[in-house]
Amino acid sequence: MAKTPVKSYIKIRKDEYLKLKQLQTRFAAFFGYIEHLRDIKEARKDISVGRVIPQEKLFQKLGL
Repeated sequence: MAKTPVKSYIKIRKDEYLKLKQLQTRFAAFFGYIEHLRDIKEARKDISVGRVIPQEKLFQKLGL
């Protein structure tokens, strides 16, 4: 029994591809926004408890 090769891609129309690409961009922006809100909530929680934010974590957030 010989196995037929399985294609790892599908063909879609260009307009559908562009719609999916736009949707992917919107989801990425949405998830970035949600992540930002979660970071703010976590920081507020840390401050209310009186914890000090580690310097490495702060630098990582700032992109340094």
